[in-house]
Amino acid sequence: ASFHATPHRHYFVDYVQGDFGHVFLSDDEPCSIVGKGYVQVKMQNGNTWLLKDVKHVPTLRRNLILAGQLGSDGCTVIFTANSWKVTKGALVVARGKKVGTLYLTTDSTNDSNLVASDVDTTLWHYRLGHMSHKDINIIKKNLRRYTETGLDLCENCIYGKQKQV
Repeated sequence: ASFHATPHRHYFVDYVQGDFGHVFLSDDEPCSIVGKGYVQVKMQNGNTWLLKDVKHVPTLRRNLILAGQLGSDGCTVIFTANSWKVTKGALVVARGKKVGTLYLTTDSTNDSNLVASDVDTTLWHYRLGHMSHKDINIIKKNLRRYTETGLDLCENCIYGKQKQV
């Protein structure tokens, strides 16, 4: 494979479904690429790592991260006899160990490590200075991924709109 790939659909935070061709692995059997998108992984050190243009190949057994694709994304990949690490500038983005002939991540990706892609409307109402529901609806039209969770009554907004006597 010449790209990042995963068999796990739920790892994607932004996903486009479609027929993106096939990839051939060591057994020369074609594996269908049924989608692509972004996978954002939260590492054990607290950093989040956004992998771009990840292909969804359901028949894979493992996640694949391509060192060459990381290099084109502005990262530096360093392999040693027993470990590897990915840096972007001075920041260490990811690291792992060599096990046999494979370089594995020390940070396993599972459901608890994935960064949520849903947006909480109430949280953004507070973050944007108690913006009105009407203005939040205008902003959400320009967002790629937005799940509206409903805007509760905000006591601060009610008190702020009252007139003094």
